[in-house]
Amino acid sequence: MSMDFLAPPKSKSHRVSDTPWKILVVDDDPDVHDVTRIAVDGCEFDGRSFQLLHALSAQEARELLSEHDDIAVALVDVVMENDTAGLGLVSWIRSELGNSFTRLILRTGQPGYAPQTDVIMKFDVDGYAEKAELSRTKLITAIVTALRGYKLVRSLESNRQKLKKLNAQFSAIVEKNALNEFADLVLKNFSELAGEPVDGLLCGMESSPKAGAAGSSNVRVLAGSGMFADKLDLPLDIIGEDLVRKCVSECIAKMSEYSTSQGVALPLLTRNGLSGAIFIGLPISVLNEKIGSEIIRLFVSNVALGYEKTGLLEHIRNLAYVDRTTGQSTFSGFLEAFQSQVMAERPLLVIHCDIQRFRFIVDGIGDEKAGAVLKQTGNRLSQTFPDALAIARKEKDEFLILLKGGLHVRIQDIVARIEDAFQDPIAIEENQISLKLRCGIASVEGAECSAEECVRHASIALNDVRQKGLTNHAVFHPLMQEAALERLRLASLLTGKGAQAEFSLNYQPIMQASDEAIASFEALMRFRTASGAMLNTTRMIEAAETSGLIVEIGAWMFRSAFTEFNRLKGLSERVRLNVNLSPRQVQANRIYKDIEDAAASAGLGLDRLVFEVTEGLFVNNDQVTLSLLTWLRSKGAKVVIDDFGTGYSSFSYLRKLPLDGIKIDRSFIMNMEQDPDALAVVRSIIAVAKALDLSITAEGVETADQRKIMQEQQCDFLQGYLFAKPIPSTELDGFINAANGPDLAAG
Repeated sequence: MSMDFLAPPKSKSHRVSDTPWKILVVDDDPDVHDVTRIAVDGCEFDGRSFQLLHALSAQEARELLSEHDDIAVALVDVVMENDTAGLGLVSWIRSELGNSFTRLILRTGQPGYAPQTDVIMKFDVDGYAEKAELSRTKLITAIVTALRGYKLVRSLESNRQKLKKLNAQFSAIVEKNALNEFADLVLKNFSELAGEPVDGLLCGMESSPKAGAAGSSNVRVLAGSGMFADKLDLPLDIIGEDLVRKCVSECIAKMSEYSTSQGVALPLLTRNGLSGAIFIGLPISVLNEKIGSEIIRLFVSNVALGYEKTGLLEHIRNLAYVDRTTGQSTFSGFLEAFQSQVMAERPLLVIHCDIQRFRFIVDGIGDEKAGAVLKQTGNRLSQTFPDALAIARKEKDEFLILLKGGLHVRIQDIVARIEDAFQDPIAIEENQISLKLRCGIASVEGAECSAEECVRHASIALNDVRQKGLTNHAVFHPLMQEAALERLRLASLLTGKGAQAEFSLNYQPIMQASDEAIASFEALMRFRTASGAMLNTTRMIEAAETSGLIVEIGAWMFRSAFTEFNRLKGLSERVRLNVNLSPRQVQANRIYKDIEDAAASAGLGLDRLVFEVTEGLFVNNDQVTLSLLTWLRSKGAKVVIDDFGTGYSSFSYLRKLPLDGIKIDRSFIMNMEQDPDALAVVRSIIAVAKALDLSITAEGVETADQRKIMQEQQCDFLQGYLFAKPIPSTELDGFINAANGPDLAAG
């Protein structure tokens, strides 16, 4: 060997990497090991020094190669234990050990033992030289050349593995259908590629591309890792790190890579305009070194495709599961949430709410502002029930709340929370809108009923509240469902083609208590089947009310009753006609026109009419109801409360309402002879009514003793079977002719 092996190495001023290149010297001559050590002492390549490993035989080399999988170069003597020991080692390295990375340089001191060309090619040998020809310069050149080859094949293999990992990652990424899950997996995969945890953010649009322009105000954090792990779901605008915020904002705005001293943002370019960016808290140069620029670009391209697909799926899912008006769940989302809770076999409560008089809010402020009312309603429910398993808008002004049930849950507490939530009005621009919610509540234990069935139960309870109007909530009971089925059957009689119900009017006289002269006639609906069988009037009215047919039936009643009454002979102009108004009729916009048209058609003045309403209409001080009744009185009609004492029964509200009289419910009249408490109630009602200058009618007077008691209590009018049952219009003339005494006016 040439003596330039002994040339002193040049001094190095720059810092050498802590990880040296491992070079294995395989030779049975110890002097060769010493000379090689001297030759490479102080040498470095690519900022890394050389570390020599020594083997005096092929067997020792095998042991070292098995122990160290990062040997970059092996200098192998061809002839050692035998003439082919070196070639056998090379064959073992490539074939049995499966090491295709270590670069192999063959050396021999015996030219006759040089390997054939096919051996060099077969075993991927990087070089061959006789020891005598291998000067220091040539040796270092050969080693550096081999190191370049090692670095290249290692880089290629690393890229191959990373590409393989990318394919696996992409398969996992595209399986994610939720943006947060997708984004979290992306950052985990980026850390895997980098070989260490990274501080990262994945930011994206808060809404679909069509909903607004890309900008920091419309971007939120979909996932965070490392120092950014606590930024999840925050808007980009409120992230405290100014440089990070600027980096991501500029990247999204310009859709190009953007770097700052704190890291780099890489844009997610999609075809549907869904903007996003990955921020990594490392310089791009470090990332390129750790991962490789091509791998980074390919990874980001894959992420962009996954982001596009996942964002689109989330947008589609939002269309199905997120109500666009309120931001709450849709009914479909509610059913899904319910199902997941039922599978856990825990007791649940379903609350079905609606907003009273919402239709009139819409009429007053318009659809757009009414949508804002719904949004604020949903927000208040969310704030009131942070423990809710789901809150959804069902339809129009209806909301569903899913809560945990159980014996510890008190219905009154839930109702009180809802009432408290809406104590303060909702502000919509200059409007202050007070809301009252009604609730139907159904409970479920385990999987005893489906989501749809449970919601239906809550809806039946809510309808019960709507019909009765006496409270703001009701809890479902099976009897409610039976009643609902019966109302449905009866309603079908009003609309069905095969067995339509026929309706007609009967009239019951109301007598003046002082002289028992006719004061008024109350028009009463009667229903019968086509075959002539009579149907229960109360149930038919309930069915008509529930189905909405009551408005049409009521209009028919106005026309028929006004006409028939005006045709009666022998009545004073002061005798009136009483007609009943149902809650659904009162709330219908057409009620004014129906009354005026019927009166005009019959030629009957409204001053001949008395309108009877139930106490439930006044529970919520409904302005629509009050406006109608005030209008009726302005036209000369009278307004009385029917069945007084069975509903709200508060004397305090009587003086505030547009009323002319009350009708004491028959249950008190029928029992006052035997029940002192009932008589005391009757006396109290009469005393209050007289103090408020309201007329008093006693319903259900059936005995002479009852008549006498009411006359003694100075009741104004009497109505009941003692005087006459309800009779058809064809028999009214006979009743009038037979009546004694002069005709006197009501009131």
